[in-house]
Amino acid sequence: MQKSNYRSKFAAFGAGVALLASAVGQAVAEEATAAGAPVWQKAGAFEMMVRKPVQFDHTGERMDALIAKMPQRAANATPAASRVIPNKFNTGVPLAPQPPLASDFVDPMMSEPTPLTPTAGISVAGPSSDDNAAVIGGRIAPPDISGDVGREFVVAYANLVWSYYDKQGNLVGGPFPGNSFWAGFGGRCETDNSGDPITIYDHLADRWVVSQFAVSQAPFLQCFAISDTNDPAGPYTRYAYEIVPNDFNDYPKIGLWSDGAEQSAYHATFRQFTNGQSFAGIDAVAFDRDAMLAGDPNPTALVVRINTNAVPDGIQPAHIDGGETAPEGSCGLYGAALNNGDNDGYLFWEFCADFENPTNSTFDAKPLLTEGVPPWASSGQVPQPAPGDALDDLDFFTMYRFSTRFFPGEGMKGVMAHTVETGNTTAGMRWATFDLADTNAISVDDTGTLGQNDGIHRWMGAATFDQMGNIGIGYTASSESLFPSVRFTGRETTDPAGTLQAEGVCVDGTGVQTGVSRWGDYSTTAVDPVDQCTFWTFQEYVELTGTFQWSTRVCSFSFDSCTGDDPTPPENEAPVANAGQDFFILRQTRGNLDGRASSDADGSIVSYNWVSSSNRLRIRNPDSASPRIRARNVRRETPVTVTLTVTDDQGATSQDIVIVTILPENK
Repeated sequence: MQKSNYRSKFAAFGAGVALLASAVGQAVAEEATAAGAPVWQKAGAFEMMVRKPVQFDHTGERMDALIAKMPQRAANATPAASRVIPNKFNTGVPLAPQPPLASDFVDPMMSEPTPLTPTAGISVAGPSSDDNAAVIGGRIAPPDISGDVGREFVVAYANLVWSYYDKQGNLVGGPFPGNSFWAGFGGRCETDNSGDPITIYDHLADRWVVSQFAVSQAPFLQCFAISDTNDPAGPYTRYAYEIVPNDFNDYPKIGLWSDGAEQSAYHATFRQFTNGQSFAGIDAVAFDRDAMLAGDPNPTALVVRINTNAVPDGIQPAHIDGGETAPEGSCGLYGAALNNGDNDGYLFWEFCADFENPTNSTFDAKPLLTEGVPPWASSGQVPQPAPGDALDDLDFFTMYRFSTRFFPGEGMKGVMAHTVETGNTTAGMRWATFDLADTNAISVDDTGTLGQNDGIHRWMGAATFDQMGNIGIGYTASSESLFPSVRFTGRETTDPAGTLQAEGVCVDGTGVQTGVSRWGDYSTTAVDPVDQCTFWTFQEYVELTGTFQWSTRVCSFSFDSCTGDDPTPPENEAPVANAGQDFFILRQTRGNLDGRASSDADGSIVSYNWVSSSNRLRIRNPDSASPRIRARNVRRETPVTVTLTVTDDQGATSQDIVIVTILPENK
């Protein structure tokens, strides 16, 4: 076997290249957007442009009403031809070949599992190929399963359908078409059902964010739907972005980031293909989260072109999964594993986005992190029992998500997973946790490789933290004698360094995939925002042998050492919202709202949400206890009502209002 040929020319990135990004002014950017022509501005080693949505609305309708607007498929309709979603992972960029490794290579971080096993919870069928056939009239491969867990519901979204469940695993709604979120929206977000879905529960705002691309033809779009509440059935605020004109926005990955102050964004990465054909580069994009949550019709997106040679590939935006915001002043991060010959390591970038003044934004590449990173090798493909074909393992990609969490007294931590060879070309999962407290000195906290020297391939993993700092990993397992199945493992903070616990079984497969090598290009593992202990993982497996017969599974598991909420708590007392005293503010000046006097007698307030009644008063970080505000120009004294909604740790809410009067001149 050979090491991956995705070799880095990391000198091109520079070491810690500090960047004053974008000399493109707002007016120029909006003019370019209207004209539909890409305008890149060189800024150090990178390029940047400013984008606006091409479409927006807010629908007051819930999913049942939206479904009623969609074309209904006749019961006797002829099924559409089954199809494979094109594999656009081959960029066509020639890269330096790697020297062959010894045939007896064994990953140095593989170790025997500890005797303990995480405790299994719910295991329920997720969206399937059969659901696609029933709902949209055809079958595709692969499923690209994405999901998340909210305060009350669990959402699973695969190509090209989605469903949601209660936390006992009961189906509440679905399966629905993936594009049902945009029914009545108009345009191709409504008519296209292209897939590559992403599902995020924004626990800081208590809202759902779902996204998929619409790429049947140019202009290629990225579609967003943001729920009004923690109910995934809506209603929604909806957006469509053309990320870069003429570029096919492949493999979208999205993460939540907020520092509770100025840095509030949905960060994303895209693998761009000019006119859908030739590889153009990997882009990092910061979407103005505050504006999107507030229902602003014109929120800014800042696009940075990280590279043009797909080195490294599968770059992931950091995602805050549970817990508090990042410390104030912390900027969004991106990370990727880099298989780089004898110098394997991890690359990170820091994106400080200024949506009001894009020229103040910075994008900083960090030096390649190699200290404490043992080398790894690529694995190739994964076998199945006969008559199954070999499956793709995407060993040159970092898997979704790059999960992060703030731990009081320790700072920000991160965890990544990616597929490597454990030995004899057997696939396993390399995992690594990082100390992100100082982004100029990121270090590896711990690392290891999931593999048991038993001939079983383990890949397509996804990892995250619970509130104790334990990590949970969900993944697929297969071999020449094991049907593709879903398993899970993890480690507690008290386990020996570099080790994982014995794996648990979510569901055993009972069939194989034939005729198609494509496997799901990603999966998801998330932590429950209520107890902060239960992991939920969303994975692919095979139940019935066939070419287009994949299934997905939604599973939960946890560690006994993590104790969340009491399962039989006393009746919850609602919080008390306090939006502060009414006040005046001069036009075209900044100030602050203050909800810090809000309280919860029997628990804690977990989220704040401020809503202005007028666009004359802009709230920059509406999920903060004391958000920044900016008064726009007025000709006469203008009172604006601002509503504060606070949510406690049991999901109860209360509201208060404050009147902010904007003055045209000093009073």
